[in-house]
Amino acid sequence: MQKPPDYEAAVRSEFEQVKAENTVEAYERFIRRHPDHPLVEEAREALSRIGKQ
Repeated sequence: MQKPPDYEAAVRSEFEQVKAENTVEAYERFIRRHPDHPLVEEAREALSRIGKQ
């Protein structure tokens, strides 16, 4: 039987892709998909930096 996917690893991998994309849309999508994840704070900080550019 196949092991279930590692949720935490999947979220972290997704966040790495979001950081590489580095767009408002990508960060907002991440926040919507994972509102309770600790990485949301980092995503919000990134959104703030992008908004000041």
